[in-house]
Amino acid sequence: MENNNMMGLVFSGNPEVNLGEIMKVRSLAAVPVGGKYRIIDFVLSNMVNSGIANVGIITGGKNRSLSDHIGSGKAWDMAKKETGLFFLPVSEASSGAIKSFNGIDLINSAMSFLERARQEYVLVCDCNIVCNINFENVMEFHKQHDADITVVYSDVGELSSDRLKSSVLLDVDEDGRVGDVQVNPLRQKLKKDYMHMFLLKKDLLIDIVGDCLAHNKHSIEKNILLACVDRLKIFGYRFDGYHKAINSILSFFEFNLDLLSPQIQSELFGTDTERAIMTKVKDSVPTRYGTEAEVKNSVVADGCSIEGKVENCVIFRGVKVGKDSVVRDSVIMQNSRIMDNCKVENSIFDKEVILLSGKKLIGQQTYPLVIGKRTIV
Repeated sequence: MENNNMMGLVFSGNPEVNLGEIMKVRSLAAVPVGGKYRIIDFVLSNMVNSGIANVGIITGGKNRSLSDHIGSGKAWDMAKKETGLFFLPVSEASSGAIKSFNGIDLINSAMSFLERARQEYVLVCDCNIVCNINFENVMEFHKQHDADITVVYSDVGELSSDRLKSSVLLDVDEDGRVGDVQVNPLRQKLKKDYMHMFLLKKDLLIDIVGDCLAHNKHSIEKNILLACVDRLKIFGYRFDGYHKAINSILSFFEFNLDLLSPQIQSELFGTDTERAIMTKVKDSVPTRYGTEAEVKNSVVADGCSIEGKVENCVIFRGVKVGKDSVVRDSVIMQNSRIMDNCKVENSIFDKEVILLSGKKLIGQQTYPLVIGKRTIV
């Protein structure tokens, strides 16, 4: 059922996130995950499953693969005339400086889309927070508390110094009111982590963005949330389910291997009839397993040929693993070829990598080895 009063706005990138070789040829939103998905599939599916029928995707550079993946929005049942999925490219004059853009600049680039929309509320999300959340519950919470802005957060334990430097922590009282916002703190005093999703009235967002730009302010976290915490009613909606912010090579690697847990798979992907994660469907032949193939605790997509041993891996479509080869604790993307008598551990292969016979590539669990697209090793 459509939620005719709420629209969505999604950032396809984040200037503070760099996944190295994996983002060399594609935007953050288009990074492949989980064997057959892209990062953006999760936030789009959450919006569609919550009845949001009008979604704008703010795009910067390297969007060929994202455009090909999204297409008309048919995979998400959003190929419609007046509503649906819309690409909102940053203007050519600004696209060269996209890395220096902050969230407020990007929202401003989509101002005409916002002003034309009929919906009263807008939900603004980063593309790289992977979870399965019902935004209708966020809207209900927002209205119950008569909030000006509702942010989504999760409870966290002690964060590492690296994680802390990129976190936004909230002080939330028993009623859900946000009393303080700490942006990239040096020391952790709070344990409620902002998930880069917030809901407010569209007209309020337009007013705030205009005011910020008039005063040369550009950060959502600093110049909207922190700056408005005393003068607006900002409330926090707690999300208790599985979630992962994919903002580094390590978090990308960890997320893919998290999917080997049946409990996380069940929680994250829902069912075919309820809160499913949708993606562009590609027809492939079934995977072929050789007589000596051995596969343990792995996700293996269609169209693969497995002759060797695969353990604790995420294997994308069309991957070949040759005879006497061993692949452990790794993420192997579409159409990569691991020839005979190879050994691969703690590695990430982008698409169409070829590993020649007899080669060994071994990374570390905390520092996986990354091989770029179409590399021959």
